[in-house]
Amino acid sequence: MRKTILAGISLLLISILILPACSSAVETIPSDVDEAVQAGVAATLTKEAWLGGVESARKTAIASESLSPTEDDDGEVSSLILPTFTPQPSLTPTLKPVLEHFQVPGKPKEKIDTYLIDFNSIDYAGDGFTYGDQFKSNIYERPFTSGEMIYRGEIDIIRVNLKSGTPWTYVSIFLAEKLPETGEMKYGIELDLDENGRGDYLIQCGLPLSSDWGVEGVQVYTDTNGDVGGKFPMSMDTPDLELNGYEVLVFDAGDGNDPDLAWARRHPNEPNSLQFAFKTDLTGPTGYMWSAWADAGLRAPDYMDYNDHFTAETAGSPYPGSPLYPLKAVYLVDSTCRSYYGFTPSGDEPGLCP
Repeated sequence: MRKTILAGISLLLISILILPACSSAVETIPSDVDEAVQAGVAATLTKEAWLGGVESARKTAIASESLSPTEDDDGEVSSLILPTFTPQPSLTPTLKPVLEHFQVPGKPKEKIDTYLIDFNSIDYAGDGFTYGDQFKSNIYERPFTSGEMIYRGEIDIIRVNLKSGTPWTYVSIFLAEKLPETGEMKYGIELDLDENGRGDYLIQCGLPLSSDWGVEGVQVYTDTNGDVGGKFPMSMDTPDLELNGYEVLVFDAGDGNDPDLAWARRHPNEPNSLQFAFKTDLTGPTGYMWSAWADAGLRAPDYMDYNDHFTAETAGSPYPGSPLYPLKAVYLVDSTCRSYYGFTPSGDEPGLCP
């Protein structure tokens, strides 16, 4: 088959080469210059058409050879070989401007201004229950999975230190067990600037991957319509799905009015700790209340406070012997009571630590 096709191409080429010679023999000589030019143009166009015909015949022969069965060395006909085409995606890269930082946190001083101690559930980890949970008061001790009650020590907060200065406020969260290499948990600091029980800012980050300060995964939310905490802040209300909690993201991994507003990192010396740094200007000069969060369950700023979106029955309980045991809708979350900084509390502040 291949030899037949090649022979056909050869005969076609010979015919093409002979035709111009025969044609030129019968052409008349132009009578003037204009006729000579026209004849030359016609001859050129005719030649291009012939060459086009040659190329078309060559492609047809190649295509026929590709689509026809082929014989191997033993004379057997092999299967049909079809040409393949792999489309290449059209890539339009999205270029994000390089973030320029003007201020980077340093090393916090060892002397702290205030701290929190939280219930440690590791002693009950093997039994699948714990104490210290106060669901009705928006203080959670639930470092367990839903249903099976598997303990997760990297969600169990045991201590939090706060050091305020200029320009940075540093917060160190210590956990019952060391930070894992990977995970989808969120850690956070909640700030109540007017001490009424409603959080005003939530600073949170994903699992830090480095002991160097970075803004990757760091977010700052605020509540502009004042519905965090529902009707009675820190207390359990009838579930209201219209509450939208922290609904405005003012800082997202450096995007915002201040690209240096908040940072996070793994603690360089403590494998069970991470650190936040945020601009002290965020809180203002009048003092505030604050608490810490670790959340690998709902991770929903727009649902805060959780006890305004779920009943105690749907949330479940970590207490042994409770009719609400085990954990259900609200799980893998630990939060602290609230400490204070920059003012003297009266003792009636919602959520205030004993």
